[in-house]
Amino acid sequence: MLCVCSWGHTIINCFNTKIMRPSNPPEIKALFILHIALLAGQVAFALIALLVGYIRDFSSIASWQSYSTPLIILCISIGIAGYLGGNILFRKKLDALNENSHSLSEKFNNYRAACIMRWAMLEFPVLFCIIFFFVTDNFILLIVAAALILLFITTRPSLQKAASDLRVSETEIEQMNTGGAL
Repeated sequence: MLCVCSWGHTIINCFNTKIMRPSNPPEIKALFILHIALLAGQVAFALIALLVGYIRDFSSIASWQSYSTPLIILCISIGIAGYLGGNILFRKKLDALNENSHSLSEKFNNYRAACIMRWAMLEFPVLFCIIFFFVTDNFILLIVAAALILLFITTRPSLQKAASDLRVSETEIEQMNTGGAL
C-alpha cells in the first residue's frame, strides 16, 4: 500500500502489518500509563526542586551542610535498599502467583499490584533524595536521584515482560479482554 505525506512524497509500505508493531492490550497500556505518570511526577519534582534552588541561588540552610556526607551515604543506601527490596518482593510475589493456578485476569491483577509495589519501593528513595537535595543544595543527591530514576525507567512494563513474568504467551494476554478461552 502506498501513502502520500502532506508534502506530496510517496511513502511505501506505511501500513505494512509486518513492519507495524501490534498495539498492546488495554491492561498493558494502563500499566504503562501508570508507570509514565509516576515517572513524570519524579522528574517534575526534581525539576521544581532544581528551579527553586536556582531562584534562591542555591543557598542552603547552613545547619545541613555538616550532614552532607552522611546524607549522601544515607540516600545511596536507601536507593540500593529500595531497588533491591522492590525487586526481591516483586520476584517473590511473582513466584507465589505462578505457583497457584489462578485465572489469567486474577494473575494480571496480582501482577499489577506487584508492579505498583515495586515502583513505590523505588520511588520513595528518589523523592527522599530530591527532598534532601532541596534542603542541602548538594548536587550529588540530585545525581543519585537521577540514577534511581534511570533504574525506574528500566522497570517499564511491556507485553513481553508481562508474558514472561506471568509465564503465559503474549497472545493469551492480548486475548484476555476479547473473551478468549482463558
